Amino acid sequence: MFDQPPPDRLNEIGTKYANQVHINPVTGTYWFFLNTRIPPFNNLKARQAINYAVDRNQPVKLYGGSQLATPTCQVLPPNFQGYEPYCPYTSGNTKDGKWHGPDMAKAKQLIDQSGTKGTKVTVWSETTTLSKSNGLYFVSLLNSLGYKASLKTLDAGIYFDTVDNSSNKAQIGWWDWYQDYPAASDFLHTLLSCKAFVPNSSSSNNAAEFCDPKIDAKMQDAFTLAQTKGQSSSDSTWAQVDRDMVDQAPWVPVFNPKNIDFVSSRVQGYTFNPQWLMLLQKLYVQ
Repeated sequence: MFDQPPPDRLNEIGTKYANQVHINPVTGTYWFFLNTRIPPFNNLKARQAINYAVDRNQPVKLYGGSQLATPTCQVLPPNFQGYEPYCPYTSGNTKDGKWHGPDMAKAKQLIDQSGTKGTKVTVWSETTTLSKSNGLYFVSLLNSLGYKASLKTLDAGIYFDTVDNSSNKAQIGWWDWYQDYPAASDFLHTLLSCKAFVPNSSSSNNAAEFCDPKIDAKMQDAFTLAQTKGQSSSDSTWAQVDRDMVDQAPWVPVFNPKNIDFVSSRVQGYTFNPQWLMLLQKLYVQ
């Protein structure tokens, strides 16, 4: 389904129509970008603080619950080239790479150290229910951390062109990405390399305006390894790039989505592909 069903209907769908429901993880990530070139998120400690503070269960709940989304702290989705679990922004155990809960004490400590408390912050989102509700959650979160936050919404048709254009000075906003092709570069290089940031242009994919030449050099090493020794030889390098991005915190990754297909009882031949989703050519009706 392109639009996920309301959370209060999931139980009905999963029980009454269980044989007609197919839920599959997809290679995508949802996040809020943090503009690394303007206050307050040009400060690394402020960016890291938001990552510690966010309760990722809230965006998961807003998407439809744990049946349809899994919390994440990183750029790359699970079961993807270069993916290794990594989550330093969590309460409790950090060794397993999973997110266990927010750490507000650590977040507030970093905010105090950053000297950014009291800054006015505009959170950008689409007018869609999912995007706006997440935007409102982030407004509440930022206010609880001592910022002066408010929400700005735009129609989905113009949203990304607007927040991607650096001339509009978007500080923080909703973003999501699904793979175009099965390679770590489709996320890390396409969205967070220096080349991905095009100043004063809606053609920019890098709304965080992030650029780190050292991380870019590692990406180039990964490309070279893939070209000379095969794609799998670059996996560990991409995993390091992913960890570097998490540490630099140009994003607040919140969850990896799952796809739900609800078909008629007469439909047979259901087949799912992680990139192309439900394969229509495989379906037939009895």
